[in-house]
Amino acid sequence: MMKIYLARNNVQAGPYNLNELNVMLASGEVLLDDLMWHSGMANWQKIGEMTGGQACYQPAVPQGNAVQNSHVQSHTQNHAHNEQRGFGDNVDFQAGRQADEQKRVSVAELYGRKPEANKVLKPIAMPSLTKPVHSAGVEYASVGSRFLALAINMTLFIVAFMPFVSGLMKLNPDQQKMTTGTFEARMAYAQTLAEQLPSQVITMTLMLLGGFVLIQLLLIVMRGQSFGKLVMGIRVVDEKTGKLPSFMSLVGVRTLLLVVIYWAVSALPFNLAFVLVGINYFMASGHSKKQGWHDRLAKTVVAKANPSQLDKTTKNS
Repeated sequence: MMKIYLARNNVQAGPYNLNELNVMLASGEVLLDDLMWHSGMANWQKIGEMTGGQACYQPAVPQGNAVQNSHVQSHTQNHAHNEQRGFGDNVDFQAGRQADEQKRVSVAELYGRKPEANKVLKPIAMPSLTKPVHSAGVEYASVGSRFLALAINMTLFIVAFMPFVSGLMKLNPDQQKMTTGTFEARMAYAQTLAEQLPSQVITMTLMLLGGFVLIQLLLIVMRGQSFGKLVMGIRVVDEKTGKLPSFMSLVGVRTLLLVVIYWAVSALPFNLAFVLVGINYFMASGHSKKQGWHDRLAKTVVAKANPSQLDKTTKNS
């Protein structure tokens, strides 16, 4: 007999059979927005997603022993794999944690009524309820952690550019020419000032900027992380597979194309670069997958980092 578990607000109840679930759905005791899981499912899902929005659940395929064994084996492998974490991986990622460490109550207590006496619920291994996960096993990064990663990257860029800025300030530049007028005029004035700087300042700035860009590109290509994302324990992954995206997505779209876009908008009379950044995070904050326009353009998501995302020998179920 199928054993179905329910959950709301990180509190788990069950198990129930199929008939009990459908009775509770019909009476409104269980909602379509609640989560459910049974053997054969890879992750917790909303009941409404499993029923197609109907107040009745009818599994399309019977859950046989082969499916159950496959799920247990996959869960065991994933748990063992998640134990190995490297630098830049999210230390709080616990997708393989056993369900017997979670609080388990009856549906009566789950929905605000006194639980039945002497009812014992049998523990069973199932996906963690601690945080929402994607169907590919991805735990989405918060907008706050992404913003902090950007702040770290911008700080490093400013540090690399400091020799040039310091030398420029010693020339007592005309602030009005630096901040007003057309983009071409501002660039021409900046170039005139740069030609007056000592060659050592230019060389030092180019070395620091070159090192900054090289390190960022290596991290992005090899780990799907800028230095800021590495520090924050988050990573860019493919929205479908949950693995490291293709080179074109990481470098072609999320790096080079975005640099071109932001460079172009900075040439406008009103600098829209900060506006585009704000729009990106605003879109991400209201999206179920935390995707901003950067992510949607590249078909990626930003997730909490874990070693399995870099493993090219396995596929997510």
